Amino acid sequence: MRRRIAEQLSTALAFGPTGIIWAFLPIHLRSLGASYILISLMSLVPAVETIMLSPLWGTMLDRTGNGRRILLVSFIAQAVGFSLLPFLNNPAEYVLVISLVGLFSSSFIPIFAALATVTNPRHGLAIGRFWVAASVGYASVTLVGGLLYQYEPVDYLFLLGTVYGIFGALVISYAPKDALTMTRSVERPRGVRGLLRQRNILVLCILSVAVLISASAFNNFFTVYLVNTLNGSRLTAGFAATATTVLGALAYRYVGPLNDRIGRRPVFVLGAAGYTLYYTVLYFVSNIAIVTVLWVLPIYPLAQSASAALMSDYTTTADRGKGLGLLESALSLGGGLGPLAGGLIADSSQLQSVIVFSLVVAFGTVVSSYALLGKRVTAPEIADGVN
Repeated sequence: MRRRIAEQLSTALAFGPTGIIWAFLPIHLRSLGASYILISLMSLVPAVETIMLSPLWGTMLDRTGNGRRILLVSFIAQAVGFSLLPFLNNPAEYVLVISLVGLFSSSFIPIFAALATVTNPRHGLAIGRFWVAASVGYASVTLVGGLLYQYEPVDYLFLLGTVYGIFGALVISYAPKDALTMTRSVERPRGVRGLLRQRNILVLCILSVAVLISASAFNNFFTVYLVNTLNGSRLTAGFAATATTVLGALAYRYVGPLNDRIGRRPVFVLGAAGYTLYYTVLYFVSNIAIVTVLWVLPIYPLAQSASAALMSDYTTTADRGKGLGLLESALSLGGGLGPLAGGLIADSSQLQSVIVFSLVVAFGTVVSSYALLGKRVTAPEIADGVN
């Protein structure tokens, strides 16, 4: 019980400060005169780091089985990085510091996701539980952060991120010795190149890139769109970010097991189709209340849980960290290219044009995922060794 509490609490603390970066820093940087393309670097640069480093973090976990040391260093780096933000004035400096933090925080998803799935053969359920904890942490920061940002100086936001990093390091330090570790597998690992030679893994990574481009191209600027274009308040932006995460956590609670019941492909396709419908409606609607409700709908958990469950299906314990690291690299590539494309389009045209771009990519992903993903995979089939 203590082990599970330590793992879930540390997961929540790890992902909490992400809410500051995604929900509030774009608004703050825009107030400092930053261009959309510069704001997009807040996502692009850490995404590039994650692309390069996630498989390495996963490989390190596969070889040593010790996630505690990696996570401890990452939490300390997160605390130090956020403690520096109150002293910055230039938008480019914020990008630099967040990028340095990203070198270490890129370990969070491959490490925590691998630890969650190696002890549970029901990969959909395990991934769901992992993302519930991560979403709760994110929601707690966006809720508190929205209140702080509305009524207090922005430095209080950065203090909040520092506190989460410090508490995360303390939880790791005092966790049971068997927590956040896994037994090294005696199976022969295939390595990163060996995994990418598998058609199913390569196709999954490409589709994951596409769905994240669609999801992030506009959504990365949503709070800016809400506050600057639709004249919503910062508090509304904070509540919206909190609501989308709370609903996401609830969705993961049910979507994770849904992957085990009806299969991975139907859930992935449903997620891509959800973005297609979301952007279609968003293009024609500008009412603040309706737009906010649309944004908080939990669409991302569908595609994300399905892709993580599939990658867990496709890899053995010896390659689990590397496989999930590869998947996170793909997701980060999409999460970086999306805001970059969105920033270029917004600077040359307007934010509403980005909605059209995201819609086209989402529709293409629906068609491609239905055609290219293999037959549905359920937990009983996995147990029988059938992919």
